[in-house]
Amino acid sequence: MIMNIKITKTLICIISILLGINAYSQHDYREIEYYRGPDTKKLIDTCKYTVTYKFKFVRDTIKKQPYFDRQILEIGNKYSHYGSIYADQLDSIWYNYNKNTKATRPNKDHTNGINREKELGLKANEKASYEDFYTNYPKKGNMRVSTAIYQNEYIYDEPLSKFEWKIQTDTMTVLGYKCIKAITTFRGRDYEVWFTPLIPIRRGPWKFNGLFGLILKAVDTKGYFEWMAIGIEKNKDRYIYIHDLQKTKVQVINRNEVQKLQRKLWEDPIGLKLLQGQDFKVIINGKIVKPRSGIYKDEYIPPLELE
Repeated sequence: MIMNIKITKTLICIISILLGINAYSQHDYREIEYYRGPDTKKLIDTCKYTVTYKFKFVRDTIKKQPYFDRQILEIGNKYSHYGSIYADQLDSIWYNYNKNTKATRPNKDHTNGINREKELGLKANEKASYEDFYTNYPKKGNMRVSTAIYQNEYIYDEPLSKFEWKIQTDTMTVLGYKCIKAITTFRGRDYEVWFTPLIPIRRGPWKFNGLFGLILKAVDTKGYFEWMAIGIEKNKDRYIYIHDLQKTKVQVINRNEVQKLQRKLWEDPIGLKLLQGQDFKVIINGKIVKPRSGIYKDEYIPPLELE
């Protein structure tokens, strides 16, 4: 590792690599150089139920400092959507600011923009995940996933994940609902979940599905990730939206390609910025050097999917 490296963005934004590149893997928040305006949304379904989850994750396997996001599962007649409440609120704050100032995008150090996290009142350990999951969209049996990495958004479709669940005898109560424990292994990680047959909806947070009841809690056995339901609501006059591909700048790729980009977030973050065509400078020991792929490797960022 080369020490004393800094990356300087042209918008007066300075990022010290010693403190981390500040862009995270698929489950983590991004220091948002990217946002989606509410004007790009299109209605796709009526929402019958919403389940709010507190999502806990770690930034890396060394410090293991927990971060938290507030996420929501919207269940409709045809489709369901899972994503970050914080991300949607941050987008709205930036959109309103942008309308008044004509700014082009948020600033990381906020010297030329608005501190959206401060405006929203987020704590230091509360972060927004820019990743959304649409079940049975655009057709039954399909899942559409969108994820933001630095300034770019990527979209891929895949068949709805199939989990091999093993029902256990353990039970617990979540939000007043008696839940049954189930375990599974999915794409390299072992999970324990608690679901309630009292709400016969075969859904859960993230990509979890297939049990005969709503999943209200899920944890991976290494302790990197945890989802806990903190609210359930039956809705009236609520709708499910998706960001219109015709109105957003996205790249349609496949899941394996997204995984490669996520690995580059820690294996070669400078190379990833170069790949995305970003304009920045690298400063080593006070001297500006030409950005090159491979000159810096960040701490390992644990992804949700290892395979």
